[in-house]
Amino acid sequence: MARGVREGISRRIAGVGLAAAAGLGAAPAGPRRIVSLNPCLDALLVHLADRRQITGISRLSRDPQASTIAEVAATLPVTGDTAEEVLLLRPDLVLASTHTAAATRRALQGLGVEVAAFGAPATVPESLAQVRTLAARVGRPSRGEALCARIEGALSAAATPGRRRPEILVLLSGGLAAGPGSLPDDLLRRLGIVNAATRLGLSGWTPAPLEVLIASPPEVLVRASGGGGADRPDRLTRHAALDRLGGRTLAAEIPERLLFCGGPSLIEAARRLAAIRDQALERRP
Repeated sequence: MARGVREGISRRIAGVGLAAAAGLGAAPAGPRRIVSLNPCLDALLVHLADRRQITGISRLSRDPQASTIAEVAATLPVTGDTAEEVLLLRPDLVLASTHTAAATRRALQGLGVEVAAFGAPATVPESLAQVRTLAARVGRPSRGEALCARIEGALSAAATPGRRRPEILVLLSGGLAAGPGSLPDDLLRRLGIVNAATRLGLSGWTPAPLEVLIASPPEVLVRASGGGGADRPDRLTRHAALDRLGGRTLAAEIPERLLFCGGPSLIEAARRLAAIRDQALERRP
């Protein structure tokens, strides 16, 4: 372990001991130094916390292809997800994903740092609950309620009761389809859209076989843009065979960064998917 890291950990341990010995008075309204280790939680934190409360966010949030807050993230300090890096920021609250390394979470908790772990919401209600929970943890519950009201208002405005429900398949880079059990599936249903993944027997985030898409194409194929990378190459999503579906399938795109996190990204995702739905209805009333 590098000397600077050891010194940082030593200072953290000393600080915890001094705080306990001093018997500090009433706690402030929310934590003062918050570090987030997950890009979805980064976005929530930016919307809910005071700027002065944010001590660090994940590096991925600076990538405009992957993040909905890239411009804001460029003005904030970033960190890796090791306990050593996080401790150097002297946080009093760390926001982590349930996928964050368990060893990192245990190390932070062992040194007296509060760690709040959040899962990935699979439905709109789960996402709204996450907004409210995180808002309470950072001491800003009224902002959580305001954000939830904005999300619910956007979904209500985008709904089209009484109209035909077009069939849409959302395909991420690497060929993963958003099936039942995923957040986009719940969003599609609320917007009056039939998820083609159900008919194709796909659930959760499942690879969609190219031959199935060609043999039984959806009414609308929404391909996510801006994703991919070395770990999920975009060969299937951009396969020439899908471009040749022609008149059978309407082709559309949506930024992939809108499909994973929920929270504030639901607002723009609903707007974009509703526009695609309306395009399908104009094409085939």
